[in-house]
Amino acid sequence: MTDVAFLLLTFFILTAKFKPQSVVAVDVPQARSNKTVTDAVTILVDKDGKAFISLKESGTRYAMLEQMIERYGDVYPNIKSITDLQKKQFSLIDTWGTPVEDMPRVLSMNGTEVKKYQETMPGIPYDSLHNQLGDWIQASRYATEGKIRIAIKSDKNTSVTYVKDVVKLLTARDIHRFLLITTLSQGASESTESGTEEGN
Repeated sequence: MTDVAFLLLTFFILTAKFKPQSVVAVDVPQARSNKTVTDAVTILVDKDGKAFISLKESGTRYAMLEQMIERYGDVYPNIKSITDLQKKQFSLIDTWGTPVEDMPRVLSMNGTEVKKYQETMPGIPYDSLHNQLGDWIQASRYATEGKIRIAIKSDKNTSVTYVKDVVKLLTARDIHRFLLITTLSQGASESTESGTEEGN
């Protein structure tokens, strides 16, 4: 009987899937909706107002980078030098916050260097002069023929001004439907991330 118990315990330990550690720490506010968001490009806004992009599907990340190079290569000429190997490296990174100018250097790093770099990523610029975040979102839409959903996830201590700036960025690009990601409130039975769809 003890052998069976240990076999079951070993089986569950080996097959358990643990939640991976998040690259960007974002403590999201609570809501009552329990709609889970899985298939979206997520704009992460930390408490300092820095923006990052998270996308779980590696094939979409690869296609998004190709669209960024094809459509915005003249605006950001240094990304034209990104090699196929660097594109593959990019497809393995699910959360990034690197200015486009620095992409070739960051994509030349090995795995350990990338992990260390992710701890101090500067964020993707989204001000009126350097709206790289908007270009990345457009590239994700081109890569999926407009089928990808867009989500905003911000820290509960983030100034509303930063989130409003991201919403303005989206509406300026004619994106009026997006998800706001929160956690379930205390009264809810499960604690997963959820999204509330905003817009028309």
